[in-house]
Amino acid sequence: MDMKICVQTQIGTARPYSFNVNSTATVKELKQLVRQKTGDNEDTLKDMYFTFDMDILDEDEQTLQSFGVETDSVLVLCYSNVRSRNIGVLGARFADVSNAASVQRLEWSKTAPHWRRTRCGLCLEGICINEQCKAFNQQVIMPVGYRKFDILLDLDDVTTVCPICKSFVQPITCGFNNCWWRFQGIKKAENDARAAPKKCSSEWKQADNAYHCFEQSVSGTVTWNQLIIEATKNKPQS
Repeated sequence: MDMKICVQTQIGTARPYSFNVNSTATVKELKQLVRQKTGDNEDTLKDMYFTFDMDILDEDEQTLQSFGVETDSVLVLCYSNVRSRNIGVLGARFADVSNAASVQRLEWSKTAPHWRRTRCGLCLEGICINEQCKAFNQQVIMPVGYRKFDILLDLDDVTTVCPICKSFVQPITCGFNNCWWRFQGIKKAENDARAAPKKCSSEWKQADNAYHCFEQSVSGTVTWNQLIIEATKNKPQS
């Protein structure tokens, strides 16, 4: 029997995910579905478990039904070793926008697919993981426009969605055009648990009539404990 359940995350962007699963699905199968949504590494599966109705679901081969999970049940996602998670104890994995050398300017294309269309201002980008979507496994553009956007707090089911299927997409990088932009954030030290997070920010930068984005092979991806990106039509007066 198919049923709709919800899995609530507690760290990072701390958001709920909905799944349609069979009652005979195993804990391990649910872990795999969750991993596809959260972007966690394969290695984190061994640290994942769920809590539901005072039970701990940590036996991979047991079925959800055996724990009393039914339609509209809400499970909580937990980690036995939170530090192993992709996004760290707090924060989100996103392009290192502090790496100015990684910004590239791309001319407009007349043949770009629908999921790569922009509008003036800030645009977020991420991978659509909806297997039923034409943009499945493609890096889609999510236009945000002229506004201030908090990468950790402002994700929702209206703005950060695939432009084709409207499924939620986790942003991993961004781009700009026809605007002035800047960022401020707190970047977690990579590969050094003893190092303190680093505050960083930029002055206003101009993006002209082209797509200015971060070359991911150059910028790399880091963990941001805070990241606020702002785009305006005209340069603000200092």
